[in-house]
Amino acid sequence: MKKLLIIALAIVAGGFFLTSCNKGVNKHPGFEKTADGLYYKFYHKSNDTTQAKQGEFCEVELVYGTPDSLLFDSRKLPVAQLPLKIPVIKSIYPGDIYEGLAMMHVGDSAKFFTNADSVFKKLFRMPRVPKFVDSTGDVYFSVKLLGVKTAAELQQEEAAKMAALQEQEAKDRDAYLNEHKITVKPTKDGLYFIPKKLGHGPHPQAGEIVSVQYTGYLLDGKKFDSSIDRGKPFEFTLGKRQVIAGWDEGIAMLRKGGTATLIIPSTLAYGPRNMGPIPPFSTLVFDVQLVNIEKAPAAKK
Repeated sequence: MKKLLIIALAIVAGGFFLTSCNKGVNKHPGFEKTADGLYYKFYHKSNDTTQAKQGEFCEVELVYGTPDSLLFDSRKLPVAQLPLKIPVIKSIYPGDIYEGLAMMHVGDSAKFFTNADSVFKKLFRMPRVPKFVDSTGDVYFSVKLLGVKTAAELQQEEAAKMAALQEQEAKDRDAYLNEHKITVKPTKDGLYFIPKKLGHGPHPQAGEIVSVQYTGYLLDGKKFDSSIDRGKPFEFTLGKRQVIAGWDEGIAMLRKGGTATLIIPSTLAYGPRNMGPIPPFSTLVFDVQLVNIEKAPAAKK
């Protein structure tokens, strides 16, 4: 009887030990773990019952990284790209971020940990995990779910947003022209060409190589680019769409040595695209000088 009691105690002790070891497998204290291996912790749970369905879009604040490195923070994106929108799709691998998004309701904020190797190779479709990342470790995703939209709702919102930006661009451009007392008429395409120095010789022709010194500004006076700062003229083939349409048109109106200011509406520039320092629907101002004109190599004798 005593021997049986000892064996029973040993079994109980062994079971307790195994249970303790299993609990210790949770490498993220304070986090729960799904059956598919996604670690999660909710910092705020809202009373909203709205959840995203496949085919819809989550509007989120999203931060992700490794324990040692911040890899992305949507809050630092340009205002025009906010809020960040993530299409809701079927999980790419068990325990991925899409499983986490499916758990959330609008207004919730949570943090998820998922395997780094799977994140980079399966989610980001990279051939290998970056050297600074431990492939055996985890990547965290901190998410605040701001809203859920259908594709149709997003299209309607985007169309309204683009229309408002176009209207504002026209107002800002008119204000700029009035403030700087610019009275020249635009070309039929909308380009304002303001000559400063006439230059000499013929105008450059399509297919010729032109060298141009320039400085580009937004309407608010912010400089976004300059060949002068780089100490070297910018060279391109005229009329081959190697530059924005406003440049092809405006540079062709110069003669060698001539200078001018080009006021280029977004329809002749980058339109609705966000180009880093250049927001969507931006009228651009360029101070330009045509430094040189050369025949294309094939046309040289």
